[in-house]
Amino acid sequence: MAHPLSVPARPLAFLLRHSCDVLNYAIIPASILAFSPHLLAQDPAKTLPRNYQIAFENNFVEVVRVHYQAHEKLPLHDHSQRPTVYVYLTDSGPVRFSHVEEQPFALTRRPVKAGDFRVSPGRLEKHQVENIGNIPTEFLRVELKRVPLGLDDFQFRGNWTFDLTKTAITSQFASPQIAIQRCVVAAKDRAQPFTSARPVLLIAFSHALVQTGSAAPKSLKRGDLYWLNPQQPMHIESTPGATAHLLAITFLQ
Repeated sequence: MAHPLSVPARPLAFLLRHSCDVLNYAIIPASILAFSPHLLAQDPAKTLPRNYQIAFENNFVEVVRVHYQAHEKLPLHDHSQRPTVYVYLTDSGPVRFSHVEEQPFALTRRPVKAGDFRVSPGRLEKHQVENIGNIPTEFLRVELKRVPLGLDDFQFRGNWTFDLTKTAITSQFASPQIAIQRCVVAAKDRAQPFTSARPVLLIAFSHALVQTGSAAPKSLKRGDLYWLNPQQPMHIESTPGATAHLLAITFLQ
């Protein structure tokens, strides 16, 4: 992993342009910050293992599982500066991120729904976190190792009203680097075939079955990950009385 200080932080104006217009964040006045310049940030996977756990890693991606309890406050820590897809596994209230930089500032992530995701071009992150909502939040940081840092057009956040009653595989985001599809198999329908010429990371939002070749179906639950190799035929199946809902991130480079 590259050291987070190897790339300078984005200017504040750049972050606010992207966060307010694209990421749908609300700005909190910097005066609320208890900023102490002498504080040293820490690797959260080592110092905050209850909140940050490495769930999966290979040459394409590092996936960090994140969990904040309701009203939990986290001390100063660093994150990778890599471009990242944030995948929200649960409904969540607002979460405040207080960034410690030359000009400290705070952003509040507005409430999200399970199944939402956001694409970020990446930046240096050194911040404190406070879940100001009344419910816990759980999401994944899908950090992209092969995507260049800071691509201006590599960003996205949608307001999803996806239909989980109909079987479909729909495109949600596309760039030269990655493609993201939503895979839904309604409880009443048969398995959906899925094959890709490039490697794919599957992320489950619900209980689902995936089967490759003649192998026995593998059961996935919310938050589980499944790596699909290129040209590996697979079927996605629902379970009795439940809809299978997954996100597929295809790595094009």
